[in-house]
Amino acid sequence: MKDLYQVFGLLHTAENEVIKAAYKALAQKYHPDRHPEKKFLYTEIMAELNHAHAILGNARKRKEFDAAWKKFTDKHKRPEEPVPQPPPVHEAPPVKPSEKHETVLSHLASNKIDEFQMIHLYEELFGNSLTIQYGWTNHYVHKLDGNEVRYSFTELKNLIIEKLNAS
Repeated sequence: MKDLYQVFGLLHTAENEVIKAAYKALAQKYHPDRHPEKKFLYTEIMAELNHAHAILGNARKRKEFDAAWKKFTDKHKRPEEPVPQPPPVHEAPPVKPSEKHETVLSHLASNKIDEFQMIHLYEELFGNSLTIQYGWTNHYVHKLDGNEVRYSFTELKNLIIEKLNAS
C-alpha cells in the first residue's frame, strides 16, 4: 500500500488546506507542459499527484484511506530499530552554546534556513558529506559503515538541533 501523504511530502496530520496547497505547488512544478523534453515521465508524476489528491482532497475518501493505512501499518509493523547516528569525526571539548548557536537554533525553529544551508550545517557539525536524492520530497544520504543512511529534511533538522543543543 502506498502512503499517499508521502506523495505530497506531508504528515498524516496535515490539514486540508495544507494538502490542497501542496497539491497545487507540486502540480505546477511537475506539470508535463513545463517539461516537454520528458513529457511521459511528468505525465506519470501528475497521474500520481492527481490520484493522491483525489483521495486526500475528499473528506470521506481520506477518512477511509486513513483507516486502511492504520490497519496496514499495524499489520506490517517493524520492530523498533535505533536510528543510526553519524559518528563524530573528532571529539571536540564541550563548549558553551555560543550566540551563533542561539541564532542558528532560532533560525531553525522559525524555518529561516533553506535546504542548502541545512546541508552545510550538517556537514560542518558532523563532518560527513551528504548527497541529495531528488524527488517529490528530497532525501539526504551519507555512507555509514558502507550503508546508506537516508534522512528527510525534518530528520536532518532535528539532528542539527540536537547537536547544537548538546554543544
